[in-house]
Amino acid sequence: MSESTVASPSPSPQAARPAAGVPGGRRPGRRRLRTALIAASVVGLFLLWLWGSTFFADYILPPPAMVWESFVSMLERGTWGTEILATLQHMFTAFALILAVGLPAGIVVGRLWMAEDLSRVPLIFLQTVPTVVLIALALIFIGTNSTGVVAVTVASGLPYFMLNVIQGTKAIDYDLMEMGRAYGAGERRLMRSIVLPSVVPYFLAGGRVTLGVAWQVTLFGEYLMGTPGVGFQISSAIKLLDTASVFAWGLSIVALTIAFEYGIFRPVEAYLTRHTRRG
Repeated sequence: MSESTVASPSPSPQAARPAAGVPGGRRPGRRRLRTALIAASVVGLFLLWLWGSTFFADYILPPPAMVWESFVSMLERGTWGTEILATLQHMFTAFALILAVGLPAGIVVGRLWMAEDLSRVPLIFLQTVPTVVLIALALIFIGTNSTGVVAVTVASGLPYFMLNVIQGTKAIDYDLMEMGRAYGAGERRLMRSIVLPSVVPYFLAGGRVTLGVAWQVTLFGEYLMGTPGVGFQISSAIKLLDTASVFAWGLSIVALTIAFEYGIFRPVEAYLTRHTRRG
């Protein structure tokens, strides 16, 4: 046998096996380093804020102590929990509707050219129309209520989510679909075994982008429509030049977003993508 035809030796099982107790062989030291870097960035932003507040008046850039006092006052009066709950109800209702409508609709549009042609103009319209125009239409046809805020948030976030699902559906290997049909697999089995697993990365990417859009549009809708929620409280605080309360509400939303990201979204992401890490 010639030297060129000799296969290179495969790595030993011991060399290929990831470190025990560490998913994917990731070193605990690197994880601790990344956590330390994130903590350092937070501390750096806090120190920059503290330093910057010494150069401006309190109504322009309030110091952290004043913002904390405003936050504690909100808690003691019960305002914080009530308004945060109202905003969360608006945002999560809209987000759930976007997922429930966008996933099946995106798959249908991605697989059927007629559905794609029918939905092209409506999606472009929803993607490009200014949010303030949607709010104006909601005020005219729905009124200043929670339904109007939810409707505007759904209209703004749906195209971003659907476009991701559509692209994921188009990226499916249709030779694999034909092979499944050749072996007698029905549409339900193909959907469960091929379509949905292929769409999962696009579903997660679209969900993360849509969540950010939903937060922003919900607050903007509450701000302009005067419905109960954090957006309306920010509007009231701005009119009173209560910048400390504006900061307190804004930082509360940031903290809730981070908590949702690491407490809910990432565990769900890890569960849905577990098949990609097997072996």
